[in-house]
Amino acid sequence: MNKQTAYQLNIWHEFDGKGDTSIEVLEQLCRAYTSEFGVPVIPEVMNISILTARLQQIKTAGAIPQMALVPADMAGYGEAAMYSEIPEKFWSMTGFSDLDIRYSMRSNGRQYGIPILKGNHLVLYFNSEIYPEAPSSWEAIEQQAEALVAKGIVPVASDLADPYYFIPFLTAFGGWPLKEGKPNLASFEMDTALRFVQRQVAQEVLGSFHGSTELLDRFIAGEIGAIICGEWIYNYLDLQMRDRLLVGALPAINGNPAVSMASSIGLVFPQQSLESEQADELLSFAAYLLNESSQMEWAEQVQRIPVHSRVLDDIRATASPARAKLITCLENARNMPIEPVMRNIWDAMAVGLQHLSDEDAGRIMRLMKEHVNSSIIQQTL
Repeated sequence: MNKQTAYQLNIWHEFDGKGDTSIEVLEQLCRAYTSEFGVPVIPEVMNISILTARLQQIKTAGAIPQMALVPADMAGYGEAAMYSEIPEKFWSMTGFSDLDIRYSMRSNGRQYGIPILKGNHLVLYFNSEIYPEAPSSWEAIEQQAEALVAKGIVPVASDLADPYYFIPFLTAFGGWPLKEGKPNLASFEMDTALRFVQRQVAQEVLGSFHGSTELLDRFIAGEIGAIICGEWIYNYLDLQMRDRLLVGALPAINGNPAVSMASSIGLVFPQQSLESEQADELLSFAAYLLNESSQMEWAEQVQRIPVHSRVLDDIRATASPARAKLITCLENARNMPIEPVMRNIWDAMAVGLQHLSDEDAGRIMRLMKEHVNSSIIQQTL
C-alpha cells in the first residue's frame, strides 16, 4: 500500500474567533508536511471549552486524534486523555535542551507534551491616542479615569469572567490559586482581590467584556483606552491598529506587581498514540514543528513566540518596540501550574466569577470552594 494512502494523522487545535490567527500557520505547516513526507496531517479546530471537554472524555470517546496542540496546563489531563509519555530519544533527536520549557509540559513527573511555542502571558495593550505612554500603576489609571469616562471611553478593561484574566489581580495581592498542591481559593488574598476588582468596576475604572469578541472590538474602535489581554492576540491587534497599538507591563496595584501566568503551547498524544504503528510519523511531525524554518513561520507570520532559541534571538534583534516589550513581559510572568487539580480550580473560579457583579466577595469564594471540593469528590467516585 502506498504510504500516502496508508493512514492520516489527525490533530486537534483550539480556535478562539477572528483574533486567533495562529491556526493559519498550523494549517500551512500541516499542508507543507503532507506535501514533503506524503503523510496527510489533518487539523480539526474547535473552541477551547469543547477541546477541553473532548480531551477529558478520551477514555469513553469514539473518534480521537493522534495529536492535539494545546496550552501546557492540558498536559495535566494525562490520565483522563491517556497521553503517551514523550520518549527521551525525541529530545536528543531534535537537540531540544531547554529543560525549563520542556518541563512546562511535565505533569506528575511525566513528560506528556512537546512545547512548540511559549508565552500565553497577559500584558497591557493600550491605545497611544488615549494613553501616550503605558500607565505603570493602577493609581495612574484612576487619575485619568474620570476624564476618559466623560468622553465615553472605558479607561481599562479585561475579561473578568475568565479566571486566567483574573490571576494578575490575585497575584497583586499576594495570592495564588494553588498552595502545597491543593486549591487555595478561599484566602484573604482572594477576598482582597475580588473586592478590589468589584470596586474598580463599580467606579467605572475597569470594564469587563468577552475576551475574543467585544473586548477586542471596542478596543480597536477606540472605546476602551487599554486592555489586559493575552500575548496570543498581539498579531490580530497589530494588524488592526498599527501605530495606535502599544504594549506595556501590567500596572502595579498599591505598589505591588500584577503577575501574569505564562505557559507553553505544545503537542500531546492522546490514547497512547505514540505506542501505535504511527509513532515514528507523529514524532517526525513534532520535530518538523520545532525545526528552524517552521519556528520562523510562527514568529514572522503570526508574531508568536517560538521556543527555538536562535529564532527567538533573531526576532528580538529586529522586533518593533511594541513586540519587543511583549516578549520582555514574559520574563516577569510565573509559570502556570499544570497539576491535574488545576482543571478543578479553573472550573471553580469560573463559577465564582460569574457572580462578580451580583454577589459579595465572601459568597463568591464560598461558591468557588464548594465547587472545587464537589468536583474533586466526584472524580474519586
